[in-house]
Amino acid sequence: MSFVARLRPDLIAIAPPWHGFRDTAAGLVAMLVHANAIPAAQEDDAVHAVVTRERESSTAVLETGVGVPHARLGGLRETVVALAVSRAGLYEPIPTVAIPIVALVLSPPGASNDHLGTLASIATLLRSPELRDALLRAADPPAALEALDRHARSAPLA
Repeated sequence: MSFVARLRPDLIAIAPPWHGFRDTAAGLVAMLVHANAIPAAQEDDAVHAVVTRERESSTAVLETGVGVPHARLGGLRETVVALAVSRAGLYEPIPTVAIPIVALVLSPPGASNDHLGTLASIATLLRSPELRDALLRAADPPAALEALDRHARSAPLA
């Protein structure tokens, strides 16, 4: 299943108050908990897994201003995603380079193909400067989702 197919408006944050990688990861995970996409009992474990994975190697793509933090989380039945967009930037993987678009992916440990497919779907979609610009201009989560959906439908199949 593609990244866009997994998203709903309640899994998208426009201009959230988060600043810094850990706050962004925690905010995205909290959205997943609030949307019943992951159990509340796993919230701390999910944030820890994402932060630990990011310490191993940054998931930020500096050229496009997109971060794709991801981790495996036991107890999940399926891959879940959340998206945050902020013109001001959500975190800086290196000083003075802000990342304004962050797509979080959490998958069960045994879902390697699905996990990698979702990451590839994000990477393919967010290569588009037009889509990134549309996301940064989105006034609310439904507008962001509509931009993603419109772009995904018009993108050529790989």
